[in-house]
Amino acid sequence: MIKIEYRQTGPYVDRGQENREGVDLAVVSRADLRWYYFLSDLTFTIGEAELSPPWSWTPVFDFLWSMKGALEHLERGERTTIGFTENAELISLLPEGEEVRVSCTYAATEAVCGRVDLKDAWLALRQAVLTQLSVEYPRLAANPVLAELRL
Repeated sequence: MIKIEYRQTGPYVDRGQENREGVDLAVVSRADLRWYYFLSDLTFTIGEAELSPPWSWTPVFDFLWSMKGALEHLERGERTTIGFTENAELISLLPEGEEVRVSCTYAATEAVCGRVDLKDAWLALRQAVLTQLSVEYPRLAANPVLAELRL
């Protein structure tokens, strides 16, 4: 069982400053949306292995785009990592046939899961994030860069 969830830590953050009135989220650039908005606490577990980052304020869209890229590498049988914008920590993903060995620099544990199961967990996270934030911020739902996550 793989669980990847997030808890939004504020309405959204505009370049590090909480901002309720802020800019038009329909036109925020991919880079700004990825690195400056919607900071969250992430939960990431595979079976009994706790792989959750031990810090707060991870930009959820950066994690989504990073995980999407990592899954593409895994589909090609390539080893890959997911980095974080707020520090130098990494999640390492090593393909082993149809399975993936997952470890991280911030925890002593590692886990093995199915590549398809990892992708399904990412798809569930993506859907949860897009659904919740689109309801809370209707202008965000109109942002064309979000289409990149749906491909």
